[in-house]
Amino acid sequence: MKKYVYGIDVGGTTIKMGLFDFDNMEMLDSYEIPTPTSENGSFILKIIYESILDCNKRHNIASKDLVGVGMDVPCPIKNGYVESCANLHLDDIDLVAEMNKYVDNHVVVAIANDATIAAYGENASLENPYKNAVLITLGTGVGGGIILDGDIVEGATGFGGEIGHIRVYEEKEKVCGCGSKGCLEQICGTKGILDFTQEQLKKNESILDKNNLTVKSIFDAAKHNDEVALLTVHRVAKHIGIAASIISMVVEPEVYIIGGGVSKAGSFFINLIERYYRENARFSTGKIPFKLAQTGNDAGMIGSALLVKNHIEN
Repeated sequence: MKKYVYGIDVGGTTIKMGLFDFDNMEMLDSYEIPTPTSENGSFILKIIYESILDCNKRHNIASKDLVGVGMDVPCPIKNGYVESCANLHLDDIDLVAEMNKYVDNHVVVAIANDATIAAYGENASLENPYKNAVLITLGTGVGGGIILDGDIVEGATGFGGEIGHIRVYEEKEKVCGCGSKGCLEQICGTKGILDFTQEQLKKNESILDKNNLTVKSIFDAAKHNDEVALLTVHRVAKHIGIAASIISMVVEPEVYIIGGGVSKAGSFFINLIERYYRENARFSTGKIPFKLAQTGNDAGMIGSALLVKNHIEN
């Protein structure tokens, strides 16, 4: 009898649904549905459950053969409990308990933070997974996931791995969304990258179009040795390197994996990060390698499916 699990990546705009064979973890189907914009965040779980039923019907999967639902959410979460998740309108809610109201009693539900799960999925997809790894994701914000001795690190209340809010520089005026100043995310998040580049365009010649500026256009221009673009990219790489050197002194991973949209810049960007990391790292931590994420948009689904599989087996 075949058994199945779902790996579900819940984002602010879309929900990525993945159906997996429980035994070999092969992804049998994947698709996206819009994230509901209802003020009642728990409505998301109803939509997800209805989508699961539809997918089961398409694949002729009996309810008894679905054994697990794994999920990630874009906010700190611990043992299924979310204190606050503004993007999804979730407050003071036990998501696992709520999801259990929909699924059959035999179905195991497991939910964790999205960046942490992406790290888990990315690492597990490697031919030889690492026991100790750190994933840094670069996008609208800066996320992170930490794996130690093969286990996800969540911390006491789920804030473990919030790499974007490590303080890496002195800032007197601009305030991060978290309320602090000098966070990594202020430099390496999309807004930080675009704002800094616009400031430089006022002072220097560039091939960049200030009216159609994107992170991709900046990194592409840097590869063509544009002065402004290079200033921005070096600034981003430098501060990722500084943040990683701090992390290394605490957890000493075997590898850093760089994911998110900016990671598409390829070896050009990775080499810069490594250069600045080596300048700031101390002792043997300076030898830790950096790699680009390989699973793309599937990491969250893969990690979520593996999370619930581990819950079932252990």
